[in-house]
This record gives sequence, structure tokens and C-alpha cells, in this order.
Amino acid sequence: MRSLGNTTAALRDLAALLSCRNFEHTGGINAIRSLTASSPSRSFHTSHQCAIPRNRSRGASALRRQPYPGRVSLQYLGDDLPQPVTDPSKHTDVVTSPEHGLWGFFNKERVSIPTPEEDHKHGRAWAVEELRHKSWDDLHKLWWACVKERNILATQQLERERMKPGYGESEAYTRDRLVRDTQRAIKHALTERYYAWQEALKVAESDSDIDLSGKGPAFNPQNLDTDSSLPKQTSEGEAISETGSGLGAKDNKRLEL
Repeated sequence: MRSLGNTTAALRDLAALLSCRNFEHTGGINAIRSLTASSPSRSFHTSHQCAIPRNRSRGASALRRQPYPGRVSLQYLGDDLPQPVTDPSKHTDVVTSPEHGLWGFFNKERVSIPTPEEDHKHGRAWAVEELRHKSWDDLHKLWWACVKERNILATQQLERERMKPGYGESEAYTRDRLVRDTQRAIKHALTERYYAWQEALKVAESDSDIDLSGKGPAFNPQNLDTDSSLPKQTSEGEAISETGSGLGAKDNKRLEL
């Protein structure tokens, strides 16, 4: 409002000078120049001018609603910066535990890229016929041994892609394929056991001597053979009946089996 009042007053003075009888050409020009010089001028650029921030909440955290603790100085304070050590003899020895878990991604020699001869030293894959005779614990250990071996091969393959030595890829692929064949055979053997377990459950449900409720023994025979004429085994290893008569040679052979 103040600037608008100043402009109106200047225009009124200019009109008075123009209507004056003694107004001359040179004098009018000088008057106009004096009036325009006293009026505030507008800058030609439209960019935002930097000003001192007057907002007290400027820099406050949007999450904690707390003011900024202070300005962070990014200038160099003159402290000595660390210098790289170029002398290998002055390097610090890095000591790692031999039982560190990351060593599981390397072979026994703990090398990043083995030679093709080392990768070629491996056995054959396990067959399904061999794994059918293994227990659950043995199959579980063998499965995770295969997982560890595949992790080692994957680590070596990444190192080959980085260093590009130009060898070892074919041998590593053959070794990985045999490990995957072993895992496939383990899954085959476990699938057979699962199907056999399902068939056994169906048979057990129709058998009155088997209790699957879990509240007692699973096998409860209902009809026991209590024939008093069955032979008894004496301390001397002879089979005799209650009447004292012995069994035949054929019966003795069956009992021995």
C-alpha cells in the first residue's frame, strides 16, 4: 500500500508540472527523469532470491517433530587424513578363525578357483537302489552334503566369471550335474517311502489289531493262540509237551529257525 501511494503522488506532481504555463521542453524532461529515478525499479530477472530463512521450524524432523540440533560443518578442519599403505611388508595381517562359517563356501584347499584336475577328481552319483537301504538320518546328512558342494561350485563359478581364467567350466559343470543326480535320487527314494507309508496306513485302518489313535501301543493283538498243547522249551534245549512226549525232527528244525 505504501508503494502504491508513492506512485500516485508522483503521477499527481507530474500532471501539475505538465499543466504549468512556464513548462518548458528541457525542464519537463528533467522533471520526468527526477521522478522516475526516485521511483523503485523492478529487477529484470525472475529467479528466486536467497533470503535468510525466518521459519523457526525449518530443518525440523517430519517424523520426530524436533528441531534440527544444529548446522553440520562440512569444511575441512585441518586434521591429517589417512594415507594408503603401498608397501606390502607394512600391511596388517588379517587373522581369521579356521572354523569360520564362510569357509564352508570353499573346498578343503580353500582356493577360489581349483584346477581342472582337482575338479575332475570326484566319484559317481548315488543310485536309487543304494539309497533305499539308507536311514532317514543318513539321507538327511547326504542331502546337506550335496547342498554344501553345490554352494562351493557356485562360489567358484562366480570367481571364474570375475577373473575369466578360461578353464574349469566344463569340469565344474560335470561335477555339479552328478551332485544334482544324487539329490534327485534322494528325492526318489523318499517319495517311494512316502507312498509305502500311505499304503501301510490304509491297511492299518482296516486291521482291528492296530490302534492309530496314539493313546496306547499301536499293535494290540485281539486273538492270541492259547493252545495248551504247544511245546515248551526246557533248559536243556529239548522241546517237550505237557504230557512228556517229545516233538519230531521236523518240528525241532522249525523251532531252531
